Amino acid sequence: MKKYYGIIFTVIYALIFRVLVEFDILEINSWTYIIIIPVLMGYLPFVLDKKPFLESKLKFVLFPMISVIAFLLIAFLTRLEDLGCFIILLPPYLLISIIVSFILRSFLKNKTNYNSNSITKNSLLFIAIPLFIGNIEKLVEKKETNFEISEKIVIDRSKEQIWNNLFSVPDLTNYVENSTYNYFGFPNPIKSEYNIKTNTRLGYFSNGIILNESVFELKKLEKLSFKINVDKSDLKQSQTFKHILKNKNLVFNSITYKLKTIDEDKTELTLICDYKIKTNIPLYGEYWSKNIITDFEKKLLNALKKRNEQ
Repeated sequence: MKKYYGIIFTVIYALIFRVLVEFDILEINSWTYIIIIPVLMGYLPFVLDKKPFLESKLKFVLFPMISVIAFLLIAFLTRLEDLGCFIILLPPYLLISIIVSFILRSFLKNKTNYNSNSITKNSLLFIAIPLFIGNIEKLVEKKETNFEISEKIVIDRSKEQIWNNLFSVPDLTNYVENSTYNYFGFPNPIKSEYNIKTNTRLGYFSNGIILNESVFELKKLEKLSFKINVDKSDLKQSQTFKHILKNKNLVFNSITYKLKTIDEDKTELTLICDYKIKTNIPLYGEYWSKNIITDFEKKLLNALKKRNEQ
């Protein structure tokens, strides 16, 4: 049983740091949370019992893998994370922890004078490293990068007919097709309701979140731009959205529709998302944001096409 203590300890360790995120002691969008913690998750199972790792090629992969999946699964079941966060964190956590485990096993196997105390319980001092690095990292200005993603579609309807369905988008439930990202926990649009008196549009999504938006630029039958009011939006149903929007890791500058007449009953509708990401790991943030937003835009435009052409 002792050989499994390392897994149990590692899972508890990772969960403690996830709880610290809720108290703003650490940030999820950081090297500390995405890199340093999985490094230690690959290292910690060695601390209590090194023998299984040295005797089995399977366990140096299996132990960190079980630790990572158990940690993320518990975080998901306790609603510390939702499925979107689970999927985003899983690749780096698995890869990094297994690589660290492999390096440590290779190091110990190749020592000519192996001492069972090579990795001792004194090395548990390393578990405090994320607290130290994480608080330093919070003081460092995050890199800010702007992006613009644009998708377009041709709809067999006039500008006037399409325009009327952009402010208050009718129910799209039966028109939106699911994609891989939906199975990862990312939502589909349902509908939106626009209040002309308050200039407020409420966008409803399949995961329960409600985005509060306002029109800030309008050129009738040509261009319509919205801005998301994050503080007024209801994000409590999605940990992923709450993390990235409330903490301003991702900021939507504008969401714009443009209409262009092709002929009397044919219109080109373009959806443009202008946003910026603020992160210490720009490549990872850029990859996920581009893929998720592109997927969302394509699904929304296709749904609007089907709904308008009905």
